[in-house]
Amino acid sequence: ALSCSPHSHYELCGSPCQPTCHTSSVPSSCPITPCTEGCFCDTGYVLSGSDCVPHSECGCQYLGHYYQKDTEFYPSCRERCRCSTNGTVTCQEAFCGAHEECRVEDGVLGCHPTGYGRLVVSGDPHYVTFDGRTFNIPGSCTYILARVCELAQRLINFTVLVEHEAGSHGDPALMKRVVVSIHGYTVTMERGRRWEVDLERYTLPLVTEDKNLRIGQEGSNIILHTAAGVRILYNTATFLLITVPDVYRGRLCGLGGDYDGDPSDDFRLPSGALARTTQEFITSWKVPEKDRACSDGCDDGVCTKCDVANEATYSRNGSCGIIRDAEGPFQACHPRVSPVEYFTHCVHDVCAAHRDQAALCHALQAYATACQAAGATVRAWRTKEFCPLTCPPNSHYELCTRTCELTCAALVGPAPCTWGCFEGCQCDEGFVFDGDSCVSPERCGC
Repeated sequence: ALSCSPHSHYELCGSPCQPTCHTSSVPSSCPITPCTEGCFCDTGYVLSGSDCVPHSECGCQYLGHYYQKDTEFYPSCRERCRCSTNGTVTCQEAFCGAHEECRVEDGVLGCHPTGYGRLVVSGDPHYVTFDGRTFNIPGSCTYILARVCELAQRLINFTVLVEHEAGSHGDPALMKRVVVSIHGYTVTMERGRRWEVDLERYTLPLVTEDKNLRIGQEGSNIILHTAAGVRILYNTATFLLITVPDVYRGRLCGLGGDYDGDPSDDFRLPSGALARTTQEFITSWKVPEKDRACSDGCDDGVCTKCDVANEATYSRNGSCGIIRDAEGPFQACHPRVSPVEYFTHCVHDVCAAHRDQAALCHALQAYATACQAAGATVRAWRTKEFCPLTCPPNSHYELCTRTCELTCAALVGPAPCTWGCFEGCQCDEGFVFDGDSCVSPERCGC
């Protein structure tokens, strides 16, 4: 016997036109024959999708589509809607979570996993954990940003440390140094200096003998690509992006959280217990230092705050509002990287810097970099008057550079880029990048 769902029954010869929520009666044009065999809704019930429900439980018609009652759906990548009682649809602005992106999957537009986790440190410094929880560290200490706490077979161990430098005269704190230990190497990135691998300085690009590390310059960013799939993007002082593949899900710890998909349990202490406060969590991951004194908080205990009137000013489209403008240069990025945190951090930093244009430009550059790292298209946002990027001799600004392909090293062998293109300074025609500046090919070293 054919098994039918609740509120339906079997018929050997039923009408080919069943009443549905949006056609509650059988249309007069419905042919009497041929009849069909199958499951049909009981009297008083109509089809809602594949279920038989009373009229009162019918769903919603919205923009030409039918949605069942109590379901959430995305008519666009900026809007989440809910179908409620009596066919009522309520919508609100919404963006995808920390490791999701908006795309069509199985015919449905919605937020789906990216397959990798993103940890971001930017600006003053603002932290966004792998699971999307946000907090700020205004101090000047060194912390464990991320490390593997639950090793598994074939899982490559790694640790990332970040050192802050306190700003002077109330200026925001900045990242000073990032230290990555992976594949038996220790890579040090410091603001204003070349990278070091095992305490030796190198020009870029660099590939280790065992091919486990590739380090290169892509646009304004230095990028470390590892055989383990962990990638580090650092653009000196204002933006750090760490991406890890899903094999590390639930196995990490540090300021970046555990990457288990749940932001509520990110503030774990090294013991595994949940911290009672944000400050307890931050302090627990501090690295002891003998040669310098540091502070976990703001000087004199006073942190920068922005009053409501200023927040409104900095939220406009001529300022931080550019980040979330639905018609702006970052519009195509919104489905890939949520603009919400970047916008909030931008307002904080510009306000703390007393409307300093450099703070705004750094905040916009951070979002532009995150977008390009996610493979999104960014339209031109800099002009000669607004956030111009000054380039050294023999180079010029490009929104989409391929610095990694135009180097001295590329003259003797291919230097593959690890990501797509990034904005930055590209050597003029007839010049190549030697790790420091743009030179003519004959001036390249050995």
